[in-house]
Amino acid sequence: MTKHAKVIVAYDGSASGLRAVEHAAGLVRRGGNVSVINVIPSQSISARLETLSDAERDRQTRLLREAENALRRRGVKAHSVRAAGDPAREILTAAEEMGAAVIVVGRQRRRRVPGLGTPLSDVLVRRASVDVLVVH
Repeated sequence: MTKHAKVIVAYDGSASGLRAVEHAAGLVRRGGNVSVINVIPSQSISARLETLSDAERDRQTRLLREAENALRRRGVKAHSVRAAGDPAREILTAAEEMGAAVIVVGRQRRRRVPGLGTPLSDVLVRRASVDVLVVH
């Protein structure tokens, strides 16, 4: 890939998530850009109301900063995407809106998409209209 390719990486603070960030940096190379998304899993109470705590928002800010710093150390510019809701849906929507060429995600066997009982990476691979790179 070139440094101009649009890459989005999902980061959750896990070891596989950090490896995904590093892989994304390698795809675009020094001077490239990567969008980093962190999704706070939540369900809306109504069409306009989500129940997110300050602690959840603070953790999201910290995680996005971690990913940005990891990318910066590799000479890659980062754009943070904050989201809340269904992780798979939020990641796929962000990727589509930015015209991403690839979604990079870490593989976690224990993390399941609520209501599906399936790893997030599996859901993304099945539903995405672009390539999904699953990092172990």
